[in-house]
Amino acid sequence: MQIDSTKDFKRPRAKVLQNFRNPERFESVMRGMDITVTRVADPAQLAWDCSIHWNNAPRAFRAVLTEVTQDETMVLAITSDLANATINMDFYDLPEGGCRVITKADITARSMMIKLALQSLRLVRGKAEEKLTRLVTAFGKP
Repeated sequence: MQIDSTKDFKRPRAKVLQNFRNPERFESVMRGMDITVTRVADPAQLAWDCSIHWNNAPRAFRAVLTEVTQDETMVLAITSDLANATINMDFYDLPEGGCRVITKADITARSMMIKLALQSLRLVRGKAEEKLTRLVTAFGKP
């Protein structure tokens, strides 16, 4: 399943990128979503072991954040037993001094339960895009 999102910030790209590169910001955003987070690598390739309580059980996953093109593109790769996701974030300057983040998420289910959950999410595609936009907003806000 693919999800696209665009978020405009009123701050320059350098300031927005500074927040995305900050491991404490990632950890704070995840904890705000009731996800436990443990940093396992930094700073060239930030990685975290995470866990969320879903469907009456803790679900572990690994998140790895890589800046694949300096000051332009970051990729957040999430792997778990249930699904994998790759979230590409491209950063662009706006004419008025702001920054646009164009995000494309590709989610692949690894179990029938997750395939069904993704299918129901497809039916309400706007909700998935809204959640992705909120995630990007949380990472990039001042």
